Amino acid sequence: MIIDQSHPISWTPIERGADGRKVMRDPALTKPFLYHMLEWRYAKLIFETNRLRLSPVRCWQDPYERWWCDGLFNRPGPLSGFQPYGSCWTTGAHDEPRWRMAGFGPDKETPIVRIRCRADAMVNAARSLIKSSAGSAFLGRVQYRGERTLLHLAKSVADGSKKEVTRMAATMLLHKRLAFKFEDEVRLLWLDKKPLREGVYIDIEAKTFVEQVMITPHTTPTETANIKQEMKSFGVPCLASGVLLPPR
Repeated sequence: MIIDQSHPISWTPIERGADGRKVMRDPALTKPFLYHMLEWRYAKLIFETNRLRLSPVRCWQDPYERWWCDGLFNRPGPLSGFQPYGSCWTTGAHDEPRWRMAGFGPDKETPIVRIRCRADAMVNAARSLIKSSAGSAFLGRVQYRGERTLLHLAKSVADGSKKEVTRMAATMLLHKRLAFKFEDEVRLLWLDKKPLREGVYIDIEAKTFVEQVMITPHTTPTETANIKQEMKSFGVPCLASGVLLPPR
């Protein structure tokens, strides 16, 4: 596996199945809780459908992510033919700027909420997925590197071994530029060789998978009250962020 040996990811096998299916976890991920910010309309859909969506990395809007994905998967080499999907989370729970970055933009139709789940629950959900789908799942922390290092890593993939190729792909997808270090990002990744589709869905029991919903402080009292009311039917604690309230 071709990676920068000063910062390797020593993946821990969680479960292995037939046809090379596996679930792997980054042992450096030690914090128990993970957080994900998304529009309320999408969070509500998770509870209504009991499914967690992993979106195709090739279609992520961030131009850096597209550039990195193209460099890894869209040229001859051991990663050719693989389709990567992912869901982005964070270990950061107390930073107000996260609400602003996630919540403002012309495409936002509903307020932002933050869902919280346990890393162990995410691993267990991935274990259920490999029982019904051919592919591999990885849960790991993003590592932040200088741009020259990233370019060197992307170039070296073409010469990499064909053994443990999904592990190499996941390792590469857990690299970003140093400018993004503040994100403290964690990713749940899925790799398979099926034709590209609009997402990979993991069946979950949403009311136990999600332990808490928190509403952005940048919303109106009416919107906050409406979301709390709707959440009552799902039986999951729902709070409004108090990060902008004056000290008592």
